Amino acid sequence: MDIGILKKLKVLYVEDEIELRDTTYNSFGVFVKDVVLASNGQDGLEKFQNDTFDLVITDLSMPVMTGTQMIKEIRKENTEVPIIVTTAFGSQNEEVEELTKIGMTTYLMKPVDIRELINTIYETVK
Repeated sequence: MDIGILKKLKVLYVEDEIELRDTTYNSFGVFVKDVVLASNGQDGLEKFQNDTFDLVITDLSMPVMTGTQMIKEIRKENTEVPIIVTTAFGSQNEEVEELTKIGMTTYLMKPVDIRELINTIYETVK
């Protein structure tokens, strides 16, 4: 793995669970150039609209605006940015198909293994 690729990335990380968001950020944030945190889909969408990101990582089930709704809005503006979904719910084939249709690049099941997250980020952007 070429860590240099990761060190160039600006990531938007959207997660409503504070402890999980902080723990995950502290684990993968050292591998990338910059991480901007958002607490729900609306917050994430606003930050996305006001900045430029190389990658979006988002939870699905959040208050105010879900990850799915946020992805739909992001895709109206940007069809290229990779989006990694993290979810605690067992993803059904129908859900995965729907998320893929609206623009999800890939997904990871929670709890997210940090090594798997780093490898997924790398594979997604290389």
